[in-house]
Amino acid sequence: MDALQDNDPRRVGPYVLLGRLGQGGMGVVYLAKTAGDTRVALKVIHGHLSSDPDFRRRFRREVAAAQRVARFCTAPVLDADVDGNLAYMVTEFVSGPSLDQAVKSGGPLTGSSLDALAVGIAVALRAIHGAQIIHRDLKPSNVLLSPVGPKVIDFGVAHLIEGHTHSSGVVGTPSFMAPEQLRGVPISPACDVFAWGGVMAFAAGGRPPFGGGATASVLYQVIHDEPELSGLGGPLLPLVRAALAKDPADRPTPQDLLDALSAGPAGSSVPKGETTLGRVATGSGRGRLWTGVGVATAACALAAAIVVAAQSDVLGGPASSSAAGTRPATAAKGQESGPATTPPSPPTGRRPLSASGPNPLDDDDVRLFTPPNGDLSREVELKTAIGRTEDAALLRALAKVPQSVWLEGSGAVARRTVAATLKGAAKTGSVPVFVTAGIPLRDCHEHGTQSGSAYRSWISGIAAEIGDARAVVILEPNSLVKLPATNECEKGDAKAQRERFQNLAFAVREFGELSHTAVYLDGSFESWPEPSEMSRRLIQARIDEADGFFLNASNYQPTDGLVRYGNRLARCIRFQFVKGTGDCPGTEIAAVPGDPSALPHFVIDTSRNGRGEWVPDKTYPEPETWCNPPGRGVGLRPTTETGDELVDAYLWIFEPGRSNGACTRGTDGPEDPVYGKVIPYGGRFWPEMALERARLANPPLR
Repeated sequence: MDALQDNDPRRVGPYVLLGRLGQGGMGVVYLAKTAGDTRVALKVIHGHLSSDPDFRRRFRREVAAAQRVARFCTAPVLDADVDGNLAYMVTEFVSGPSLDQAVKSGGPLTGSSLDALAVGIAVALRAIHGAQIIHRDLKPSNVLLSPVGPKVIDFGVAHLIEGHTHSSGVVGTPSFMAPEQLRGVPISPACDVFAWGGVMAFAAGGRPPFGGGATASVLYQVIHDEPELSGLGGPLLPLVRAALAKDPADRPTPQDLLDALSAGPAGSSVPKGETTLGRVATGSGRGRLWTGVGVATAACALAAAIVVAAQSDVLGGPASSSAAGTRPATAAKGQESGPATTPPSPPTGRRPLSASGPNPLDDDDVRLFTPPNGDLSREVELKTAIGRTEDAALLRALAKVPQSVWLEGSGAVARRTVAATLKGAAKTGSVPVFVTAGIPLRDCHEHGTQSGSAYRSWISGIAAEIGDARAVVILEPNSLVKLPATNECEKGDAKAQRERFQNLAFAVREFGELSHTAVYLDGSFESWPEPSEMSRRLIQARIDEADGFFLNASNYQPTDGLVRYGNRLARCIRFQFVKGTGDCPGTEIAAVPGDPSALPHFVIDTSRNGRGEWVPDKTYPEPETWCNPPGRGVGLRPTTETGDELVDAYLWIFEPGRSNGACTRGTDGPEDPVYGKVIPYGGRFWPEMALERARLANPPLR
C-alpha cells in the first residue's frame, strides 16, 4: 500500500481512506475502513468518466449486475454510489498478493496449489457468468491469493472502459485476451475461459502463453500460434489446451472444467442416472483433485463442489430472455374504452389486409433454417463422452429443429449476425427466422437501444443487411403487451408509449419494403391483454402494413387454443379497422367473414407448449406460471403445413433450452422454490431444462 497523495480525498461517503492500493484505467483503488473498522477496497472512478452521463448509466447497470454475483472465489461488491459527485464502488478487501506478484517473486505454482488455483478461478467464472457478466479482463493481476483461496476481482467493470473509449486500440491485456476480442467480433463467456487457460499457463510456467513482448507480436501469436504450455502436465494440460482453443465453440465452459476437475480417474464408469454435465478427457490414472487441495483453499474447493452438485441436480419437475410476467385482467391505463387514437386511413402499404403479398412462408416447399447451436452441440458431446447415449440422441434431435436467430446488441453485432445467418441459409436453401430485440425500454427494463433514433438506425441497418434475401422477422416480442404506461408496464409515460408505436411502425415499413421478407408484430397470447385491447395496439403499430402477428412467444398455451384465439383476434382487428371502433362485440366478431385474403395472418411459437400451460400443485405467493414451468416439453415442429388458412407457420421463436428468468415465485429467494435452487438468469442456456423439454416433447422427438 502507498501513502495517500496530496490530491487524494481523505473520506469518500461513509468510508475513511487509509492508503492507495493501485490505479487503473477506470480509477484509483484505496484501502478504506467502514464505521465499524472493517477494511474494504474502494475504487473512485476517474473524473473524466464519472462526468459522462452515458458512463454513469452503464456503471449503474454493471454495479447492479456485479452485486448479484455469488461470493464464490470473488471479491464481492459491497456498496457503490453511482450518482454522487465522486462515483465509487466498494468491494471486499482481499489480504494477499496477486497471482502476478506471487509468481514473479516466488516462481511458478506446482502440485495441489496449481490444482486449487484452477478450481478456484473456474468457480469464480461460473458465479460471474451466472450473473450474466463477462469479465473480459481476467489476468494474473486480477487474481488475488487470499488466506482462504484465490479471489477474482474487477469483474463487471472492464467493458465499461471499452464502451467509453473512442480509440481503435485494444482494450485489455493482449496476452490473456481471446482471439475474438482482438478481432473486435461479438464475444461470449468463452473469452473468459480462454483467459482462464492463459492464467493457468502463466501460473505453471511463469510466463504468458503467447509471450509478453511487443503488442503486435503478442496479437499475432494469440490469433495464429499455438500457446507455450511448459510447466503444465498431467490432468491440467489438456484442460488448458482446450480452454485456449482459437474457436470459442471448442472451449469448455467453467462448469465443464469443474466437472473434469472433480471427476474420478479417467475411464471410470458413470452410474446410470448420474447427472454430471460432462467430463473432459484428461489422460489416464488420475484421482480427484480435491484430495490435494490444502487448508488455505478449502473454502473455494468446497464452493466448487457445491456448484458442481447444484448444477447437476435433476430437475424436480416436469427457456433475452423475454419474461412474460403475470396477466393483468384489465386493459391498458387510459384505454379502457375505445381506441387510444383514431385508426389509420385505409392502408396503402405493401401488404394491406385485402391482399396477402409476397411472403417466403407461402412457398409450398419452404425449408426453415436451422442455426448452429454451440450450447446443444457441446452438451451432445459431453453426454456422449460419459456414456449417456439416450440423452445425447435427444439433444442431437433437438439441435436439428429449425429455430429463430435473435438479434441483440449493437448495430454492428446485429448486422454481422444477419450476414452470417444468411450465408448459412444460402448453403441449405432455407429461410431464416430473425427475432429483433432492440426496442427501447424492452421488457419494461432498461434494455435495448437508448433512444428512438438509435433504434430506427439499428433497424435500418438490419433491413439493409437482409436486402433481397428471403427472411422472416419476428418484431420485438412483448413490445405490444409490455407497452409503456399501461397496466402491463408502468414505466414510461404517454410520450414513451407513442414512441413505441412509432418505432414499431417504422420497423414494419423498413422490413415491408424488402422484396422477400415477412414481418410479424407481437400479438402476445390469449387474455394478456384481452382481444379488443390487443387489436387496438396492433392497429396503432400498423398491422395493416405487416404480414400479421405472432402468438405465444412468452408463454406455453396449447396450439389448438392459440389457433382459435388467433382467428378471433384477426377478426377483431378487421372489425376495428373497418368500423373505426375500439370494441370487439362477440356476436359481431363472429359474423366477420373468414376470408384469409381479408384478414391478418399469424404464426405461433410452439417451441415449449407441447404439454400446455403449467398448473401449480402447490400454493406460491406469486406462481409465475410463465417462468420455467416444470413438466413442459417442446411442441409441434416448425412447419408451414398448419391446416388453418390464417396460420402461416408454426415456428420455434424462443429456444426451449433457455431460461425464462431466475424467478422466486414471490418468495424471498434467491432459490426458485419449484426447483429448490437458484435458476439461471433469463436467456441463459440451461442444460437440464433443454434435456427435460426434449424428453417431454409432444409429439416425441425422432
